[in-house]
Amino acid sequence: MNLRESAGIALTALRANKLRSFLTLLGTIIGVMSVIAVLSFVEGLNRFVSDKLLASGSNVFWVDKFGFITSQEEFEQVRDRPDITVEDADALRGRVSHARLVVAMASGTVTARYRNKDLKAVQLRGRSPGYEVIDDLTLAAGRQLGEVDDQRRRLVCVVGPEVAEELFGNLDPVGRHIRLGADTYEVVGVTEAKGKMLGQSQDRFAAVPIRTFIKTRMERGSVDIAIKSNDQASMPVAQQEARNVLRGRRHLRPGSPDNFGITTSENVMQLYNTLTGGIFVVTIGVAAISLLVGGIVIMNIMLVSVTERTREIGIRKAAGARRRDILSQFLVESTTLSLSGGILGIVAGVGLALFAAAVSPLPAAVSLPSIVAGILMSALIGIFFGSYPAWRAAQLDPIEALRYE
Repeated sequence: MNLRESAGIALTALRANKLRSFLTLLGTIIGVMSVIAVLSFVEGLNRFVSDKLLASGSNVFWVDKFGFITSQEEFEQVRDRPDITVEDADALRGRVSHARLVVAMASGTVTARYRNKDLKAVQLRGRSPGYEVIDDLTLAAGRQLGEVDDQRRRLVCVVGPEVAEELFGNLDPVGRHIRLGADTYEVVGVTEAKGKMLGQSQDRFAAVPIRTFIKTRMERGSVDIAIKSNDQASMPVAQQEARNVLRGRRHLRPGSPDNFGITTSENVMQLYNTLTGGIFVVTIGVAAISLLVGGIVIMNIMLVSVTERTREIGIRKAAGARRRDILSQFLVESTTLSLSGGILGIVAGVGLALFAAAVSPLPAAVSLPSIVAGILMSALIGIFFGSYPAWRAAQLDPIEALRYE
């Protein structure tokens, strides 16, 4: 009996006992569906995080008061550090020779108002020149904030398209005045739409000069500083230069620890990979249990099949079939059963991932390796758990098998 004929027998058995076949394959379907869905979400998150972190360039790092904090204990140790100021940013801009951009940043939340329209929970961003590169913003109309706006603390702003649409409708926002909190600003620019990030709009913001932000919103407090090096190769040098400048401004002695933090995209990616790695392992473990249960059910149903077809096996052996022919027949049947469940699981997993991505902020990306992994897992389950029933069938004595009723 060839491979095609054995597979045909297995599929005929599936069609003949639809409910039993479905219940037999349910464990495999659930296990493979879980694996495919998890891999799709992890792949989608990986692409999403990588794209967002690298939107401003891989050669960007951040200087702030606290640094990269991952626990309450670490925060307790650094919370009394001195603030990072705009003057620190000015010093870095003038003395870090390997930096192409140095941008001071701060944020808050305000209510935006134009005439009788109010828009709540608008992100107010204080930014120094060059922010459009760091924030990955493209203008749709007007101009960006400039050096003169910042030095003169002008009440001007660049708004996101969601703010422009909600407040102005079909009107041209550029040149009009809106209230951001207690102050009135002239709109000088509108950015292109960026869409949502994990369900949160990236277009509901107003950017103002950093010194204007500090004057009107933040009499005291710390700012963050984004530094973009000339290229990837010069990034370590730029980091060391920035460290030297800040240590000198704070009169830190040689050997004493920094009282500021430097964070790179690699730090964020490492934490992200650690978190998603743990979630991935746990979820795959649960899926593996489903696959194990599915494999045991397949082995059980194959043992029942061997018992039901004992006389058929005896006739085949009497007609000249060898042990390896019987063995391969039942292995092919168990593998076909498992692969059928695996294919249904792949379809269900892909559908679940795409549906979740459509109705929730979770990103999903179905990759070919995950589908191949699902098919391979299904085949291995069929071979592994079908081996014992196939061996039992191959070991049957033909005389005893022919007497079986």
